Amino acid sequence: MFWENIESQYKVAAAHQYLLHFNVGDLQFDEHFGYLPALDYLMEQLNVLGCRLVLGYNATQGFMWPGTGRWVDTQKVLGLIPKEQAVPEETEHRKRINSTLALNKLHEDPFFKSDPIPTKDLANKMHELLKQDRVRVGLVINHLEQIAPSDPVFEGAAKDNQQYFLFQLQNWAADLEIRRKKHIIILLTQNTYDIHPHFLVNQEIPIVEVPFPDYDERLKFINHLTRIPQEISHQDNPDQKVQVNLNLGNDRERQTLARDTAGLNLFGIHDLVRHAASIKQKVEGPLLVNYRRQSVKTFSHGIIEVNEPLTEPRQHWSSHVTRVIEDIAEGLKENDMKRVPRGILMLGPTGNGNIFAARMLAGQTNMAFVQLRYASQVSEVTLSINENGNSYERNLNSALSFIRGLAPVVVFMDEVERASPHTGIQQGNRDHGFPVLLTNAISDASLQGKVIWVGTSSRPDLMPPIFRKPEIFNHKLVLLPPMRDSRAGILQFFCRLHTREEMNFQEIARDQKLRGVSVGDLAQIANRSHNLARRKNRNSFIEEDLREIVADYMPDHSAEMQMFMSLLALQEANSRAMIPDRLPPPYQEYVEDNKIDKTKINDRLMELSKELGLSA
Repeated sequence: MFWENIESQYKVAAAHQYLLHFNVGDLQFDEHFGYLPALDYLMEQLNVLGCRLVLGYNATQGFMWPGTGRWVDTQKVLGLIPKEQAVPEETEHRKRINSTLALNKLHEDPFFKSDPIPTKDLANKMHELLKQDRVRVGLVINHLEQIAPSDPVFEGAAKDNQQYFLFQLQNWAADLEIRRKKHIIILLTQNTYDIHPHFLVNQEIPIVEVPFPDYDERLKFINHLTRIPQEISHQDNPDQKVQVNLNLGNDRERQTLARDTAGLNLFGIHDLVRHAASIKQKVEGPLLVNYRRQSVKTFSHGIIEVNEPLTEPRQHWSSHVTRVIEDIAEGLKENDMKRVPRGILMLGPTGNGNIFAARMLAGQTNMAFVQLRYASQVSEVTLSINENGNSYERNLNSALSFIRGLAPVVVFMDEVERASPHTGIQQGNRDHGFPVLLTNAISDASLQGKVIWVGTSSRPDLMPPIFRKPEIFNHKLVLLPPMRDSRAGILQFFCRLHTREEMNFQEIARDQKLRGVSVGDLAQIANRSHNLARRKNRNSFIEEDLREIVADYMPDHSAEMQMFMSLLALQEANSRAMIPDRLPPPYQEYVEDNKIDKTKINDRLMELSKELGLSA
């Protein structure tokens, strides 16, 4: 647990000032009081550490005095404890917070009722408080970004005051006298991107991530909620309150709910189960899926989208893909990290089952599945607090913290050549503006086995060079358009829901128009056949409809462009086992036995580049 890390460092005097970030607004479990909002929880833990004067501060509210009675009232309102529960008794090991103040009634000093704005005068008085040795002080500074923003925009005296306060905070971290007196200072911010970078490089200030709850913590919270009567709004009369007992199922159903709520913090789970109770529904199916998807999307400002892994074993139409996934799953099961890549790059023309393979990987490895969206793909307008043009990077920072908290997880990144915040990619300057945060996360060796990054690219020639480093994508998996036999099976699969007629899919798959088409093209053909039947006032289509659509179909790319993208993929391959066992006829001449003739591929690519007008 994150607090145990702080406690262990503090007790050996390794540090006395800490920066906490990410899930700093959630509920946390205290053994004496139960579930508390994070700020109340932190102040109580400072009390447990022996601080006899504990207080909070932020730049808008000023000083906040902790109070056990207030905590209990908050818990009752949230339905975290029964309405009739009294304030827990003080024990020898758990003194009532601030009950033994020995500083001449310092808590009644007008200093604590002063203007909350961080002025020089206020900073100096706080400094005096930390210099006295009559009582040990625990100080929690919330919303650090209000005091020390990453790009402060202040003028005149206000700017001077802010900078003075910032320097004072940093000086406290290195003040050995404060450390000797056992005072402790906690700084809180949700997103480290919002705070002054000096706090991120100060070795005297340990940076501690408050993660999202793991499976065991979610299950414990769900079991807790089932024991507490909840006061919720009446379904037909929102102004009327009714008390209900949450029905979250038996042990197995609650375990399933704990697994399926991965990606939600405890407040999110709290809201979800209470909402379900108010509309008299079980927390499952579309209600759970939609809430989770929207919650994650909102939390990440649209950068992360949750999708469901394919949990049922399915055979991929490319046997080499199935083998790679099975080998990774076995490596994880046996804890053999040499068989588990940090990242997989799926190469080849678009629409050949990349996302299907990634979801299958998540299902076979019991991982969550999310898709990371790039700046050019995020439709929502998001502004950083300083409006400095770095809104995507700011939200990406939070999203990557979320991914680490969600682990184990498969992160899908479609078309990595679009990963730059700039929509256009210029030759010779393809790393310009590339998110360093993303590169660092993918390169983070500590995440191996916890996060598998799956990227796709149909144009690796436009891919940022950073992705060519071997530690980024260990596996390069080539997915090519399906061959005739596979086309027949795939087309039959997509048509199964739209027709009941027996069709000769093998013969249809031989049609010249279908040579080189992608899996996505075949899905589109099936959908268009269904639409054609509906226009003819039929609920299902017949073989004649399907053949008519095939004759009319025009793929997105020419045959030359399809070959260009396929040869680019083969040129990138670094293992024969990572390309299809059997290759379509146009590509067989480039692979003989277990060797890929990259010289021959390069010559043909140069020819195609001229034909397609891609050469400079």
